Amino acid sequence: MPNTSPDTCVAFYSRSGHSKRLATKLAEKLKAEQVEITAPAYEGRIFGYMRAGYDSLRQNCVLGPQFFSTLTTYRHVILVGPVWTSYPAVPLRALLRAGTNLPQAVSLFLTSGAHSPPEKAYEVGASDLGRPFVATATLPNSAEGTGVEGHTIAAFLSELEAPDAKAV
Repeated sequence: MPNTSPDTCVAFYSRSGHSKRLATKLAEKLKAEQVEITAPAYEGRIFGYMRAGYDSLRQNCVLGPQFFSTLTTYRHVILVGPVWTSYPAVPLRALLRAGTNLPQAVSLFLTSGAHSPPEKAYEVGASDLGRPFVATATLPNSAEGTGVEGHTIAAFLSELEAPDAKAV
């Protein structure tokens, strides 16, 4: 029987639902597995939000135990999550810093309240990973369901299909 498991995984962290929605769209378009990164410390409206901001500013990037198998079984992992205080969300940064759970090909797609430009988040994420991302993109939360969303997703998927992206 041939191996029918996808070689791409969309791993996401979502506190408010924006990133989960985007991750689901990407996974459908790529016919990829979808894996949720959990962070109970950031649940809850007010205190979860405050703790998320505090940990992000202090760069306290610790991720609690996760209940998914290793991500190294995939050829490509696409991380999806929000920008917090100009950085990728703490759960994403913790996973990037762990490194051992990720394949060589890693991409980053961020959601944002549009308070911070994404370039710093891309740079910090690549530094945490120790290498550049295959592809990057950001979708402002205000662009959900608009033509901008469709264009941004299409551009990201095109970047994934670039010849040098396939070589990774």
